[in-house]
Amino acid sequence: MAISQEMSYRPLLAETGERALALVQHVKPAMFVLDYRLGTMNGIHLYDCLHAQPGLEAIPAIILSASVELHQDEIDQRQVIGIAKPFELDEFLLAIDKALSLHQE
Repeated sequence: MAISQEMSYRPLLAETGERALALVQHVKPAMFVLDYRLGTMNGIHLYDCLHAQPGLEAIPAIILSASVELHQDEIDQRQVIGIAKPFELDEFLLAIDKALSLHQE
């Protein structure tokens, strides 16, 4: 993955929302990157579930969606960054920097 090579990020992948919820029981990530469309729950619902976990409340998140404008209210309410798919790598890297810096303030 170009992101991990270029910026030394180490992504952890979860194919489903349920898998992500199980994964955070063992690993505390620096950031969540969530797709809006998941199998049994959407990315906003997963974000809410993740942020309800003790110790995960302040972890920043990026929501990826083919139609960010349709979900903009939900995204804004949660102070996450929305990125429309498809996106350029530079746009994604800027969003990562922005999300991390917003949560360090």
